[in-house]
Amino acid sequence: MKNNILPLLLVFGLSAQVGCQQKNDTNNAAKNIEIQNFVEVQKAKDTLTFVKPQTNYKDYLVGRTNFAKDSAFVLVPSKYCNKQTYLRKETYEAFLKMHQAAQKAGFNLLIVSGARNFQHQKNIWERKWKANANLTPKERAKKILLFSSMPMSSRHHWGTDVDLNSLNNSYFESGKGKQLYQWMQENAGKYGFCQVFTDKKGGRTGYEMEKWHWSYMPLAKQLLKDYNKQITTKDFKGFLGSETADSVRIIKDYVNGINTCED
Repeated sequence: MKNNILPLLLVFGLSAQVGCQQKNDTNNAAKNIEIQNFVEVQKAKDTLTFVKPQTNYKDYLVGRTNFAKDSAFVLVPSKYCNKQTYLRKETYEAFLKMHQAAQKAGFNLLIVSGARNFQHQKNIWERKWKANANLTPKERAKKILLFSSMPMSSRHHWGTDVDLNSLNNSYFESGKGKQLYQWMQENAGKYGFCQVFTDKKGGRTGYEMEKWHWSYMPLAKQLLKDYNKQITTKDFKGFLGSETADSVRIIKDYVNGINTCED
């Protein structure tokens, strides 16, 4: 890739495979291609290597991605996760920096969920859909949407979001979990991470609070803009209850019902 590429041009073809069983530290020349002034973190101008997914972009936005075959993703080493986990390369690199800082402060960050494709989210959704057969379709969807995303609407599709340490808010309300949460609130932003599903008292719509869910905003912010331009509720199909996407305002209230950490 030539060095005279414009700063906001997406970078193709960067390959990085890091296994949950084996870490590959092979350097890639394309790693040095940077987008200047794309994001400011740690109160200073930073740079971001932006790798365009090999998957059709619209398919990527709704989770129809084979993470193992897309070089925009890496397989996270097992010491950082409790199961096979993929992330966008940019997210993983930022997570490593945050993980190191957390360790110095006495905390261990463990990824309990990373990138999830359409099929994975469909399995979660349809299991809960079938378990609530006594409700109307809209009621079923709204109940599931308290804490679980409708397929094609999850931020986890993008590989920018991580669930850390526990999937229960109660873990972060006492003891070591509370201390970790306080540390994350004070420090996660330095590495580009934001708790997108905060308390809803301020008028945020959509999902309930998730103290475990952190999003790498330097990348996710642009992906959300692209999602809003390219995806409509007419695209929602291929899973039980997809017809409720419009009535529950899945894009307006849920996909966009986030805290952006910009205040």
